[in-house]
Amino acid sequence: MNSETCIFCHHLKKEQILMTSHYFKVVFDIDPIQYGHLLIISKRHVMNYCDLLTEEVSDIADLQKELITLLEREVGIGVTVVFNNGKMMDQNTHFHVHLIPRYVKDNFWNGIHVEKHDSQITRRIEMLLKKDRR
Repeated sequence: MNSETCIFCHHLKKEQILMTSHYFKVVFDIDPIQYGHLLIISKRHVMNYCDLLTEEVSDIADLQKELITLLEREVGIGVTVVFNNGKMMDQNTHFHVHLIPRYVKDNFWNGIHVEKHDSQITRRIEMLLKKDRR
């Protein structure tokens, strides 16, 4: 996907941005799973976490830590962090991270339905990881 059609590059309004870091901006998700659902969006149009610069990786780690600490200590909720990365992202977006507020007994994992595709993927991943660790 190119940056000309990216909603993160061209359609976010200034008033939607809650905070920024050097490389990222934070907004509420427009289709939240839970109230308070945040997105951390790369300012640079990049599709994959693996394409982030070292400085960007450091910046997003610091920003996630800051936001999680704020939500857990000040608001009293837990957080699930989900990366949207590569070719499986929503159309017309680029790399971003979801910070989803969590509550005791919120049934988060019970409500997720994923169509399973490749029964051999677990074995393939295991082989790759064990091979790389030797």
